[in-house]
Amino acid sequence: MRKFYEKYLPAALLLVFLVMSLAACGGGGGGSSTVDRGALTGLSINGPSSMSEYSTATYTATASWSDNSTTVVTPAWSVNSQMASISPGGVLSCLPMDNDQAVTVTATYSSGGVTETGAMDVALTNVTTIPFTAQMLSGEVLFEENLYGGGASVSYLFHHNADSTYVADTCEFNGTTETSGRTTGTWSIDGSGNLILNYVGGATFTVKLISDSSTEMQVVVDDGGGSPWIETLEKTVPVDPVKLPGTYVNNSGRRTGETWMFASNGTGSTTGDGGWVFTWSVDSGILKVDFNNGYEIWIYARATSQSSPTSYTILKWAFMSKTSAGIFYYYYGGMALTRQ
Repeated sequence: MRKFYEKYLPAALLLVFLVMSLAACGGGGGGSSTVDRGALTGLSINGPSSMSEYSTATYTATASWSDNSTTVVTPAWSVNSQMASISPGGVLSCLPMDNDQAVTVTATYSSGGVTETGAMDVALTNVTTIPFTAQMLSGEVLFEENLYGGGASVSYLFHHNADSTYVADTCEFNGTTETSGRTTGTWSIDGSGNLILNYVGGATFTVKLISDSSTEMQVVVDDGGGSPWIETLEKTVPVDPVKLPGTYVNNSGRRTGETWMFASNGTGSTTGDGGWVFTWSVDSGILKVDFNNGYEIWIYARATSQSSPTSYTILKWAFMSKTSAGIFYYYYGGMALTRQ
C-alpha cells in the first residue's frame, strides 16, 4: 500500500491542481457543475399516467438546456388534489376515494436565475372491493414474504383459526440478525364485508379484499394511523404425504443450494450446516420435521407449489419454524424446493 502512494501520489496531486485551475478560469461552468449546458429552457415529467387507489408511483423530472442537452434533476414537487400526496423524492401516493379522479403533478426547478415548471395529468382509478365471507377465512393460513438485497427478508404467516382467534407470526432478517415474534387476537367480518383484526394490546386493522384467486389474495390494509397500503397474501395448501418423498434442492431465498431428502419411511436429511437428519410426518396438512438437534419445524406448503398426480415437481414453503414447545424460533426464507 505504501508503494502505491509513493508511485501515484505526485501524479494525483498534479491532476487535482489542473482541475482546480480550470475551475478558477471558468472552465467548469456555472455553479457547482463542471459542464456548461447553457440556460435552462424547459422541464418535463416522466412517470405513469395512471395509478390505482391505495398504490404509489415514482416520477422523475428532466431539465432541457440551451445546448440541446437534457439532465435528470431534483425539482420541488406538488399535486393539486387532497386525494393524493407526493414526496420530495417524487413518490406519488393515492389516498382512499369513492370515484375515479384526475390530478395534476407539478415539478418546479430553477437554475441560473431561470425557473421552469412541468406538469403531468395522472388518472386515479377507484378500486372496487370484494366482501369477505367467513368461509373464505375460517381455518385459512396466509403467507406474505418480502425478499430484499443481501439476503434480507421480512415474512409473515397469518392464521385465521376457525374459532375466530388470530395468530400472526413475524420474522425479519436484516442480512445479519434475525428477530421474530408472535401476535395474537381475534378476527371477524363487519357488515360491509371487511375483515377486522383486533390484536391483544388494542391495535385494530381493517382489511379490504381487492382480488381473490386460487393462489393468493390482494388486500388493502388500514391500521387507522396513516395511509392504507396494498399487500399480496399467498394462500397455503395441505401437504400431500404421498407426493412428498424424493430429493429436492432449494433454489430460492436463504440457504440456496441446500439439498433436502424425504424418504418414504418418514425419515430424511439435509445438507445444511454440515448435514442434519430428521423424521417427518404430515398432521392436518402441515408438514412437521423433527430434527435430531431437538427442534421441530412446521412447514406450510404455498398454493403455488407445482405437482403431478403422484409427486411434487416444485414444493414452495412458507417456512415457519418452532421449538417443540410451540415457540417461534427461526425462519429460513420461503423455500422453493425443486425435485431432482
